[in-house]
Amino acid sequence: MKEDSLVKLNREFFNRDTEIVAKELLGKYLVRKTEKGNIIGKIIEDEAYLGPNDKGCHTYNYKKTKRTQTMYDTPGTLYIYLIYGMYHCLNVITEPKGMPCAVLIRQLYPVEGIEIMKKNRKIKIGKNYKNLLDGPGKLCIGLNITKDLFNGKDSCASNANLIFTEGELIDNKSISVQKRIGIDYAEEDKDRLLRFKLNN
Repeated sequence: MKEDSLVKLNREFFNRDTEIVAKELLGKYLVRKTEKGNIIGKIIEDEAYLGPNDKGCHTYNYKKTKRTQTMYDTPGTLYIYLIYGMYHCLNVITEPKGMPCAVLIRQLYPVEGIEIMKKNRKIKIGKNYKNLLDGPGKLCIGLNITKDLFNGKDSCASNANLIFTEGELIDNKSISVQKRIGIDYAEEDKDRLLRFKLNN
């Protein structure tokens, strides 16, 4: 692994238009630091959520609750919530503080710490790791990312244990743009093309 691929993304990276951040996060690495070593996955799918102007977003029309107050924090902050009362979803805050937008990390490709990922997911899997982290809940289990551990934490902080790094260079031609998943409640906004995925 190239050393420069583990250079941490700074706050300026996240303090930009959410769609741009979502596209440029593809190919970047999500790094979970543990006592047993780093667990690393390459981001290969994510979704943009455009805050007050997006009916698919928890902060549509500037809605603010105990759960969503993290979304109003500094860009680079981690926003983690539960779905179905059991699966965590990892998001990173984008745009200036007070503009509650975020990118949901949907899928990772395992890069390092694969044995730890398998142990965390309590599964036995061969050399094909395609399905190990192929969903928001699966990747949080694989990297042991929970609301209690990381919600509201700053991924840009010097002592952060969950960070985003430079990863690999991606050709824009390899990115597909699609509708987001699981937001039928979002009325017309459910059809917005805000899901970004690396083609195999």
